[in-house]
Formats: sequence, structure tokens, C-alpha cells
Amino acid sequence: MFTRFDRLIFSEIASLTLVILAILSTVMFLFRLLSLTDYLVLTQEGILSLLMFVIFVVPNILKLTLPLSILFASAIVTVRMSGDREAEAWMASGVSILRFCRAPLFLGFLFAVIAASSALVMEPYARQQWRKFKWIHARKGVESLLENRMREKTFISDLFQGGGTRIALYVDRVAKDKASFRGVFLGINSQENHQGSQILTAESGQLQKESDNGSYDYVFELRNGRLHQPLAGGAWNVLSFDKLKISLVNMFQKQFEIGQFDSNDLRSFYPAHYLSELKVLRSRSDWGSNQRSVRDHTYFYEQIVVPLSCLFFPLLGVCLGLQDPRRKAGLAYLGLVTIVFIFYALIMFGQQMAVTFVFPPEVSLYLPIISLLLMSIFVLAWRHRHPPSTVFSEFIVAEWRRLLKQWKKERAS
Repeated sequence: MFTRFDRLIFSEIASLTLVILAILSTVMFLFRLLSLTDYLVLTQEGILSLLMFVIFVVPNILKLTLPLSILFASAIVTVRMSGDREAEAWMASGVSILRFCRAPLFLGFLFAVIAASSALVMEPYARQQWRKFKWIHARKGVESLLENRMREKTFISDLFQGGGTRIALYVDRVAKDKASFRGVFLGINSQENHQGSQILTAESGQLQKESDNGSYDYVFELRNGRLHQPLAGGAWNVLSFDKLKISLVNMFQKQFEIGQFDSNDLRSFYPAHYLSELKVLRSRSDWGSNQRSVRDHTYFYEQIVVPLSCLFFPLLGVCLGLQDPRRKAGLAYLGLVTIVFIFYALIMFGQQMAVTFVFPPEVSLYLPIISLLLMSIFVLAWRHRHPPSTVFSEFIVAEWRRLLKQWKKERAS
């Protein structure tokens, strides 16, 4: 049961955590909003698109800002209590460091559950809804193109600009119902993959409306055509085909991509489906050389590691915040920044080592958690054995001397 002291600590850290969470989340959202400027212009539905973008990015932002918020809130509250000598009075009355950490650890558990739900449930759901929203907008763009711009002997040179790709279309003859075409020219210029220009020509074509799981698509079917691809030295490679299908909606979606946050891969799957797909990837013959498969693994582990940090950050924040009131609080905040840097550096190190096939992907899961566990044990022992006037460096020196003295004693005996 929580006592009055526990409720006091809980309420102060919880309220400050929410304030810091709002500030950090707002800043991160504004940075990501910069990537949405072109998208809002293209969709011409600014308010609705902005609302969908908020739903799309908020779960990912919460996953990152919740651990940081509770870490800094725990430290700020205990630094203030140390400065007011309130912590000194409580410790003099018999309140141990473990008692100080009980309420923050319970709050950290609640935030870990929220962060895990945001990363493993809300984020995949948001990605699925974003894909549906993007598909609907792309389909509207295709329908507008077919109704207003598709004309005989008209050259359209500004189609599907996005993702570094520009497409030009020319049709010699168009049926009244716009279901069939003759004399089709399709030029594709992709700067993203450095492929240069590719040209599709076809004697005829048909426009078909196909449905898949309730979502219909406009498929442009070209017949009796040729694909011209540039080669080195100015030569061209020409391939003939009898039939070629192109999804217009899928191509039009290129306009609505918004960088690294717009993903159509495994990240839109829930954990059970994600894990089953990871097992399939591991069973493939190219597992030892497929970097994308490894990235899918490390991303899933990151979705677990970051929420779990909420279990350790409150303890670290409380232990660093309890200090001699005569000392400046800058050392405590420097310690917090160092902890955050080490934690995320180990995540990125594990991911990089996994991608380069030096270590297995599980390193990116266990290495950051083990580091947080060791840091928590060290700072908890520091505050449990020594008064707040003892800085961490003095504690390390004292422990080293104690271990060295014990080793010499055992060796002498």
C-alpha cells in the first residue's frame, strides 16, 4: 500500500512527467511536420491530411518521449527535494533510497505498459490506417486524371511526381468511355535509383477497374509493346512484351510518401504476425546476407527495448537527483544526458553490428537492457551505501579500494 510519502512522490513526478511529455512530443511533432508541407499541397485537403498525419506519428513519438519524460521528471523532483533539504529530512527519519524509488518505479511500470502498447499496438494500427488513407487519396487522383486530363493527342508531362520519379504520358486515341487506348507512350524518369529514363510504347491498352479485398484499383494494361532501357555508352536495351499491367493507384501513391516514417513493410503488422514473418525470414537461404531482414529484426527489438527503459529510468533519475544541496544540479543533469546517450548509442551500435553481420540481431535487444540494469545496480548501491554528499566518482574509487583490499587479504591468507 502507498503511504502519504509515496503518494506525494508519485503525484509530483507524474504531473511533471506529463508536462515534459507534452513539450518533447510537441517539439518532435513540429520537426516531423516539416516533411508534410509538400504532401498537404498535393492532397488539397489540408485539415484532414494533417489530422491523419497526427494519428500516424503520435504513437511513434510517444514511444520515444515517454522514457525521457519520466527520467528527467524523476531527477528534477528529487533535485528540488534535495535543494529544499526535504529529502535530507525524509532520509533522517528513516526513509531509505529503496523507499524513495518505490513510487517512481510503479509509475515507470505504468509508463512502460503505455509505451509498449503505443509501439506494438497503436503504431501498427496507425500505419495500417495511413496506408488506407493514402490509397484513397491516390485513387481520387487517378480518377481526377482520367476524367479531366486524359485526352487524345495530349502530352501530359507532370504525372506522379514523388519519390524522385517523373512520368510522362501520351495517348494517340482514347475511347469515349476511356476504357481503351491506342498509340500509348509512357516515359519514366527515376532519379532515385539512378536508372535514367525508361520508355514504354504500346500499340494498344485497356483500363480495367479491379477489386482486391474491398479496395479497387485502376490497372493500365498495355499490349504489344516495347520497353526501352538505357545502357552504358549510349546504347539502349529493347524488350518486347505482349501484355504488361501497371497499377495506376500504386504509382500515384508516390506523391504521398513522407520520408522514412511512411513505410509499407512489416512495421504495419501486429506482434504475433510480425514474429511469424520474422521466423519466415530466418528460414530463408539468404538470411546471412539479407540486410533488410536483419533491419526488420532490429526494428522489432527496438520496439521492445525503448518501452522497457521506463522500468530503469525512474530509479536512475531518483538516484542522480538525490545529492548534497550545496552542490550544483548541473552534475545530475549531465549524468542524465550521459545515460540517455549511452542507452541509444548501444541500440544503434547493436543495430549496426547486426546489419553488418558481426553480431546476431538479438544483440540490439540484450545489450541496452543489460547496460541499464548494470547502471541501475551501480547507482542504487552508490546511494544505498553512501550519503548524498558522496559523488559517483568518489563511490567508484571507494568501491575499487574496498575490492582491492579484499583481494589482497584473500591472497595473503
